[in-house]
Amino acid sequence: MVEKFWFNKSDEFYSIAKEMAERGYYWFSCFASQQSVEFLLKGIEMKYTGSHTFTHDLSELLQKVEKILGVKATEEVYQACDFLTPHYTISRYSMVTSYDKRKALECIKMSEIVRNWVNSQIKP
Repeated sequence: MVEKFWFNKSDEFYSIAKEMAERGYYWFSCFASQQSVEFLLKGIEMKYTGSHTFTHDLSELLQKVEKILGVKATEEVYQACDFLTPHYTISRYSMVTSYDKRKALECIKMSEIVRNWVNSQIKP
C-alpha cells in the first residue's frame, strides 16, 4: 500500500502549513499547502494506477484523478489548484513576491478546498 506514504506526507505537509503560518514562515506555509495537495492527488494516482504523473501542476493532476475516479471536480476545486500551483516555485525562488499571514492563510484555505473535495470522493 504505497499510497499510504503519499497520503501520510500530504497530511504532514498540511500540518506543517498550519504550523508555519502560526510561526510566521509564510512562504513555507504556502509551499507546504501546495505540497499537501500534490501528495494527495499523486497518492490517488498511486493507489489506482501504481504510478503518478511527473508534474507539479495541480490542475493537471486533478484532471488525472477525475479520470481515475470517474468524477468531475467543481470549478472551486480547479480554482484552488490554480491558485496553489505557482507556490511550488515562487514561494522558494522569487525575490519579487512577498508573503504575509493573509497569503499563507489563503493557501491553507485553498488546500482545504481540494482536500475536502477529495475526501468527499474517496477515503484515502
